[in-house]
Amino acid sequence: MKKIIGFIIIIISFLVFYFTSQQAMMAYETSKHIPKKKVEELPVVSLSQNSVFYDRNNNPFYIPASGDNRINLKSGDIPQLVKDIFISTEDRYFYSHKGIDLFGVARAFMVNVSNSGIEQGASTITQQLARNLYLTQARTVERKIKEIQISLQLERQYSKDEILEMYINTIYFANRNYGIEAASKAYFSKSVKDLSIAQTAFVCTIPNNPTLYDPLKNFNNAKKRQERILGILRDQGKITEQQYTAAMKEKITLKKDSKTQEYPDYYSYVDSELKSILAGKKGKFNTSKLSAAQQTELKKLKTVPERALYLQNQGLKVYTSLNPSVQQATVNAVNRGTLSTNTQGAAVVVRNDTHEIIAISGGRNYEPHNLNRAFQSYRQPGSTIKPLLVYAPYIETFGATPDTKVNADNYCKGTYCPKNDSKKEYGDVTIRTAMQNSYNTAAVRLYEQLTPRIGYSYLDKFGFRTITNEDRVELGRALGGFNVGMSPLEMTDAYSTFGNNGVFYENTAIKKITLRDGTVLYDNEPKAIRVYNPSTNETMRSMLNSVVKDGTAKHIYMPLNYIGGKTGTTNDNTNLWFMGLTSNYTIGTWIGNDKQRIPIPKNYSYPPTQRIWQNIVVSGHLY
Repeated sequence: MKKIIGFIIIIISFLVFYFTSQQAMMAYETSKHIPKKKVEELPVVSLSQNSVFYDRNNNPFYIPASGDNRINLKSGDIPQLVKDIFISTEDRYFYSHKGIDLFGVARAFMVNVSNSGIEQGASTITQQLARNLYLTQARTVERKIKEIQISLQLERQYSKDEILEMYINTIYFANRNYGIEAASKAYFSKSVKDLSIAQTAFVCTIPNNPTLYDPLKNFNNAKKRQERILGILRDQGKITEQQYTAAMKEKITLKKDSKTQEYPDYYSYVDSELKSILAGKKGKFNTSKLSAAQQTELKKLKTVPERALYLQNQGLKVYTSLNPSVQQATVNAVNRGTLSTNTQGAAVVVRNDTHEIIAISGGRNYEPHNLNRAFQSYRQPGSTIKPLLVYAPYIETFGATPDTKVNADNYCKGTYCPKNDSKKEYGDVTIRTAMQNSYNTAAVRLYEQLTPRIGYSYLDKFGFRTITNEDRVELGRALGGFNVGMSPLEMTDAYSTFGNNGVFYENTAIKKITLRDGTVLYDNEPKAIRVYNPSTNETMRSMLNSVVKDGTAKHIYMPLNYIGGKTGTTNDNTNLWFMGLTSNYTIGTWIGNDKQRIPIPKNYSYPPTQRIWQNIVVSGHLY
């Protein structure tokens, strides 16, 4: 009975082979009469690749886990052994045929029949590439004819080495891994160039049948095929007998690669900044340096988000300003500093001279894809707004000095009657004293004299996103009572002006973006906006120093080359802020509840924002 069934299978297989061969010959004969096509007539496909994000030391810290995993290699970077394996097992006469190999079909047919299984494929490497790039995997005669036609065209347009390169970068290695380099890193945590002969043969088993030879699910199947491949390599003289023996004895131990996913707080912001760059909203991203295929694909996309997403999947190398040690210190400080109050928090660290965001905490025990409170949460800034909206503009406008006097007694204008936090009156005080002790009534009097119009002529230079028309007329904004408010990142950016001689820069996380081959597509060029003249800036630095040395932040005073800052508290103790500077850095901290009206428990000797700030400076060595 088995012999009869086997005979029937052979007859059916022969008929399929004969019919397919006839179709192939017809397609081949037809192709002779097709005019030579230009390269552009067969669409060039741009393969998606992972983008990789690097810290300031050029070490990768984040590789997005979503989507397909592919790292394209140039032909010269693909080990010869890999090429030998695929040619030996998939298409032995690859370098001699013109895209289809009828004799190869016959050989595969005979080998498969004699081995009662699928040992050799009937499709050439070129046909497989045609199928992977331009067609579906459907097994129909119509698809096979198209596959042959495209294969013939591929052979016209590309060299054999180019076809082999594309094939090795395109084939599927199971578990969402495409191409040999991604597979090597996925299963052995190293580049394909660093694999042993045994490991190379093992990983090259997978594309023949990614389900059957999935190394994570069907290790034994993959191991048996690896041994057959090693035998083929030995028989064809691609490896020596000694290499074969050693490879057969070598134990295969998978070392599954966990994609680098460090510092999610920082990556969350970098991802947002990258989308702005790719959407054309920030800086200049040079698409003219993309490949012809990439530019062609880009032109097909109609919406800005579609274009940005496409570009992000083109194997970009994104170089950032992340300082890993400062990032860890910042995250730890926020986690510890919000524990006793059971609140949320955020912190941003900016390096003043380079205008770089070097660390971000998006919240206590921040998890990827959650709300990043450092740049996505807007809160009333309290008294931290006073230096930006009141004191610096007042000094600049009227030529005031730290010794200029202002009244700090009770104040009323109509129904608006703010009080000092202590509920006391202080008479005439210097503006240095008024700011270092955060007297509210003094700040409102200065703001009224200055006028909101002039105050906002300075504040608008910082680019705060959520200022409303009502904010622009109400005197209470001098005390930070905005309709929506500011994010910790916005406030830190603004305060870094005091560390740059009165010049504002929009600090950034991304320094440079390149393709895998190093071609630069984006280079950050921070724009400078003069906000205060140098003398005003020096006066403000002196007054900010007084806040820390003798005022509301004196608990965290340290004898540094420079230290200065401003505290902020909103009504009912719902938000606490501290914006501070050292010689080279600006650090902004905030704590509060996600439900904005819930007050922060007053179970502390001095505000946690100041303790968080101090811990970041000390642990991060930001002197």
